[in-house]
Amino acid sequence: MRNVSPKSGFTLIELLIVIAIILILIAIALPNFLEAQIRAKVTRAKAELRTIGLAQEEYFLDFGVYPAESEDDVYKRGRSSNGMLWLTSPIKYLASVPEDPFQRIYDTQAGLLTYESGGIRTMKPPCAGVCLETYAFFTRGPDHEENEIKSAAPHVELPGDGSIEAYSPTNGSKSSGDIFIYGGDSFWIGVSMPTANRKAYNPSSHDQGLIVNRQFYLHRMPPGLQ
Repeated sequence: MRNVSPKSGFTLIELLIVIAIILILIAIALPNFLEAQIRAKVTRAKAELRTIGLAQEEYFLDFGVYPAESEDDVYKRGRSSNGMLWLTSPIKYLASVPEDPFQRIYDTQAGLLTYESGGIRTMKPPCAGVCLETYAFFTRGPDHEENEIKSAAPHVELPGDGSIEAYSPTNGSKSSGDIFIYGGDSFWIGVSMPTANRKAYNPSSHDQGLIVNRQFYLHRMPPGLQ
């Protein structure tokens, strides 16, 4: 009669130990992975905003005005609120419209969502009342909320706490604050007017000022990307 040796294998206790070790390793690695993802998106957003800023200035050199404001759903907007598309056609100041890596967290619509922009409109031809004189492009940042810059009038309108704060990872990578870039004629920073009209401008009634990162700005441009 042959001797039959028992089959080797893992016991239930050993399997549970292995599973526990794997779960512990995942718990350690996952936060670092998510942090790296957020940092990569922040880096990408800053690079793309710089590129958009350069495209804006190139457009200005050619036409003497900046494109109209842009909502984040530019492909569903008319010409007066899809200025980002002006940078791609007929002259390609941008190869394509970049997608905002930090889209609205509550949005369920399909399609591309881009960086938003706003500013004071200009009276200059050829698009008086549509093109911008001073602009700001921004993304909501890792908290996915437009809780700092107000796209309707980013050159003067303030959030509820009284200061536009730039995103900073100091308090954690998911901390609040928007990532933004300003440009254009610095004279209109802090000036409360719907359009850039120097004939109607009155310092006593229009000079409101703009607070960015707890610093006061009037007729001067806030700092660039940080």
